[in-house]
Parts: sequence; structure tokens; C-alpha cells
Amino acid sequence: MALHSTGSRAVRCGAVGFALILTVVACGSDTSRAGSLGSKTVFATYAAQGPPTGTTPLAAPSRSSKAVFRGEAGRVEKAFRALLDAYDRKDVAAVLARRTAQSRADELAFMKTYSIRLYRVNAIAVNGTTATIDYENAIVARGLKTYVTTLLAQHDVWTKQNGVWKETSDVSSTPGIPRGLAAVTATLRDGAPIVVPTPLPNADFAFLLKNTGSAAKGAFILGIPAKLDVPAFIPLITKIADERDNHIAASFPHGVLEMGATPDVPANGIGTMVFNARLPKGRYLLLAREAGYGPVLANEYAVFTVK
Repeated sequence: MALHSTGSRAVRCGAVGFALILTVVACGSDTSRAGSLGSKTVFATYAAQGPPTGTTPLAAPSRSSKAVFRGEAGRVEKAFRALLDAYDRKDVAAVLARRTAQSRADELAFMKTYSIRLYRVNAIAVNGTTATIDYENAIVARGLKTYVTTLLAQHDVWTKQNGVWKETSDVSSTPGIPRGLAAVTATLRDGAPIVVPTPLPNADFAFLLKNTGSAAKGAFILGIPAKLDVPAFIPLITKIADERDNHIAASFPHGVLEMGATPDVPANGIGTMVFNARLPKGRYLLLAREAGYGPVLANEYAVFTVK
């Protein structure tokens, strides 16, 4: 997804950009794609799938929480996992059999480019022939080598038709911060560097994003080499985004890892950047971008180190 993140499967028809998805496979380079620079043609689609303005779930179950589903909820979970397995195998017939809204061409395009990494299922509610599934995942490029990425909160609606559970819709939003996990407030400001407090916790943590600016904006994160000249590197990010928007499989330099991104954080609002695991030791670049998966915002970035 300009530079965006990992997104809803409703955007199967293209790259979702920096905020939530990884866009292209590494193409022979060991640059990882977990943030994503992608096609502008699907930005509006993703934006329509995102959370309503001003709504940000701040809490999620603890990392150790493992929900167990029985009865009809267990059967819904089985159907859900079967759908994910079909995506993993690139079995388009099996995917179409588990979804009510479908386009063979879109599903094929999605499968060739992306993989769905399920982090966990938090809740399944069944009401007659309708069920909802709340879970967390990452949508990444096939062949992605890095393990740690940002997460999305997902909400699916399923219906039972002729005895078979099928997905009817899925919506992505900002994930909550797991209970018991340290939350580090990163402040997004207009025309000024992002403020990341130091020292950072010597433990697993998530970012609570506080946007003090006058307009909505998103954020994305890259792992960078220790000696990278960041000011000189920023224009390259824009160049890569433009190339990917024109369907050119542009890669970052060796050692730069795309870790993921976030949906837009409302003006004077809050959002989150939650990871699927503890950030490894290293140097990172946190950047802000215009709303709607727009371009990088000048001077709005921070460099920090995890020790």
C-alpha cells in the first residue's frame, strides 16, 4: 500500500501500499517487504475498509491468550482456517468455494503476490446462520524472509449456506495493544520530527501513536543499517514508491527491511503500531505519510535503536 501497510483481503486486486501490506516479492534481493509501497488504484478501496474516523481499539488480549472454540464456533473456525490454507496453497477453487463475494481474477492476482500470516483468533460469535470472527494477522509478500511485522485487526462476517460456512465480508482496522505489553507513546507532529522517547523498554513493546497534527496521517517502519545516512535515504523511499505505483518491482538496498505500517491516525487522535513479536535489536526508521496512503511527509520521521 505511496508507502502503506498490511490490509484487508478485500483489497486482493492489487498492492495495498505502505500501511499494511507488503507489495512485491523480494525479486532475488533479501530486502523484506512488510510495510508496503503499492498501487494507488486500491488506496480508496482500503480506506473504505478501514476503521471509522476516531475509533481506535486500544486493548487486545494478552500475548499468551489462546482462545478455544467449540460447537458451532469451532466449526466456523475450522472453515476459516481451511480458507487460509487454500490461500497458502494458491488453490483458487477452494477459496472461491469458501467465499460468497468472489472474482477469480482478483483471487489469483492476490495469491500470486501475497501470503496471509494468521497471528491469532480472538473471538468467534455465532447467531443462527451468521457468524463473526475477530482476529489479527499480517498480509505479506510471498517469499518474505523477515518474521517480525506489524499487525492488523480483522473482522470477518460468515454465513451458513446449504450447511457450509462461507465468508461474506472482511474489514481491517487498527489493532489493540495486548494487555500487559509495554506501550510507548510516539508523537506525530506537523512538519517536525516524530518524538520517540528514550530509553525504550528492554522488552517487548508496541507504539501508541499520538497525532497532534491538524490532519490525519499514517506511519510506517523500516529496519535500517547502523550507518545508513537517513536524510539522503528519504528521497529513495519516494522513488521506490513511485516505481511500484507504476508496477515496477523496485527493491530497497540490502539491509533495509520493510516492517509494516498503520491505518491513518485521525488529527488530534490516537492509533497503534503493534508487532507480532518483540522487535529484534537494531536500528529503525519510523516515518509519517499523508492520509490515504499518500507520500512521505517532509521532516516527519524518527530514528531509534532497540537494544
